[in-house]
Amino acid sequence: MDTKKILSFIALLGGEAIIIAAFLLFRGSLATDILVLNIVVSSVIYGLLFLDILVPWVDLNDKSGKKVGSLGLRWFFTWLYAITAIAVMLIGNLAYEWTFALQFIIHCGLFFLLLLGFIAVIHSGNKVQEVYQQETFNRNGINEMKTAMRDLKDKMNGLPNLPEYFIRKINTLEDSLRFISPTENAEAHGLEQQFIRVINDIAFAISNYSMNEEAIGSNLKKAERIYQSRKSIYSN
Repeated sequence: MDTKKILSFIALLGGEAIIIAAFLLFRGSLATDILVLNIVVSSVIYGLLFLDILVPWVDLNDKSGKKVGSLGLRWFFTWLYAITAIAVMLIGNLAYEWTFALQFIIHCGLFFLLLLGFIAVIHSGNKVQEVYQQETFNRNGINEMKTAMRDLKDKMNGLPNLPEYFIRKINTLEDSLRFISPTENAEAHGLEQQFIRVINDIAFAISNYSMNEEAIGSNLKKAERIYQSRKSIYSN
């Protein structure tokens, strides 16, 4: 256990001790059962706020931003519960003398609503992650197309006698990939894979360009047609 965790644990215990001591010292005429209930509720509130303040919710390794996406919702339900529970304790013990049973039922209801809120927080975080995963999947094909083009360009750099028109066409095709929009469309994903296969075929044949010039030219035209078809499919 590192120093930060040790200090956080000590702070947690210290704060809890202060809460218990304060209730015991200033209990006044509170019945024991109500006193214990107030200590438990206050400890729950303290624990929620302690975790939110001292435990980092931003995970730099989580590219989906799952926790960040639901952080505002979590804080909303935490503070709503805390303020309402404190108000119930003040009203039930200072303004009025509510029975233990009434206070217990109210606090159980508030805690149940808090749990429902946290379920909503979890659902919100999962939804953020699902959207990120879907967007990543939608971009994968385009990224693979760009990778295939870069690999082809790298192979071309070692072949100084390639025709100038061929080099220009490859450069133009590579630059044009930035105009493709990610999409969930299955046809688009199929076109992306076709494009990658054709570019890989060109890369395989280009080492002997003079012998494979006709096949390379045919594949380049095919790649351009596939690109145009893919470009026409926009994000859903």
